[in-house]
Amino acid sequence: MYLMSLIEYQRVILADPVRNRAFSDALKKLIVPGVTTVADIGAGTGYLSFLARKLGAKECHLYEVSELSDVSRGLAKENDITSCYFVHKHSTEVKNPPNVDLIISETFGNFALEESIIGNLNDAQRFLKPGGTMVPSTLRQFIAPVIFDRIQQTIDTWSGIEGDFTWKAAHEVAMNNMYVKEIRPEDLLKEGTREWDRIDFTKHNKEIRHAKVEWHFLQPATCNGFCLWWESDLAPGVTLSTSPFTERTHWQQIYLPLLEPVSLKPNETLEITLGVDSRYDVRINVVWKTTVKDSQGKALHPQSQDIRRGFLT
Repeated sequence: MYLMSLIEYQRVILADPVRNRAFSDALKKLIVPGVTTVADIGAGTGYLSFLARKLGAKECHLYEVSELSDVSRGLAKENDITSCYFVHKHSTEVKNPPNVDLIISETFGNFALEESIIGNLNDAQRFLKPGGTMVPSTLRQFIAPVIFDRIQQTIDTWSGIEGDFTWKAAHEVAMNNMYVKEIRPEDLLKEGTREWDRIDFTKHNKEIRHAKVEWHFLQPATCNGFCLWWESDLAPGVTLSTSPFTERTHWQQIYLPLLEPVSLKPNETLEITLGVDSRYDVRINVVWKTTVKDSQGKALHPQSQDIRRGFLT
C-alpha cells in the first residue's frame, strides 16, 4: 500500500507538463554534455536524472529513501539509461558522497517547505564541488487575503449539519488547519500580493521562518483567510510558480482560514504574523496570528491559530 501511494504521487507529478518542462529547460541550460556530474536528492522514479543523462550529463547519483529507489533502477534498465548510481538512503544519511557539478532536488510541496526542502538542500551543499550549481537556486513565498467566501464555504460546513447540535469545538479544530485548494485570482484582494519569505538555496538557511505582513484597506472588505503560493528559480530565465495568476500545475495553493471572517473598514489595517517550522523532526508546523488595527492603531479582532491544534491523528 505504501509503494502504491508513492507510485500514485509520482504519477500525479509526472503528469504535470509545466513542472516537467521547467526542469527540462533548466537542465538544458546547465548541463555540459560529457562533463556535468549530477546528484539527484529525493530522486523518486529517477525522471530528472534520466532527463539529465539524455541531455548529456556524464553521470548521475540518485538518492532516494523509499522503495521507489528499486523502481527507478528498473526504469533505468528498461530505458537503457547507463551511468546512473542508485543509493537507497536519505541523502542526509550518506557519508562521504562523491562531489558533483550539479544538484537537482524537486522536494517541494503545495506548501513549499512541507517536504523539508531547506534541510535537504542545507545538507546537500556538501555534495557540491566548488563553484557547483544548485537546482532550485531560490524560493520566494507569497501571501494575499482571500476576500470572497467561496473557499471558506467548502471547509466551514459545520452549521449546515442536520440535527439540533452545536459544533463550536469541531469548528475550532478545523480552522486550525491549512488546506490545499485551487484559489482563483478573483478570490483575492486586488493588488494584495505580498512576498513574505525569500530563500537562497546556495547558502545555509534557517528551517524556522518568521514574517509579518500587513495590508491597509481603503475600501471596506471581508477577509476570510489567506492564500499562499511560491515561485522558484531553477536556472537563469527558468522559474516555476504555483501562483493563482499563472499557468496551473499539479501543485495547488494553500488556504489558511481565519477562526472567523473579519470585516475591515476604510483606513483599517490587517496584519498577519507567520511562523513556520520545517525541521525533519517536526516535518511541518505553521502558526498564524491575525489582528485588525483601526485608524488610531488600536488592535481589534485578534486571532491565533496553530496547525498543532488542528491536525488530529
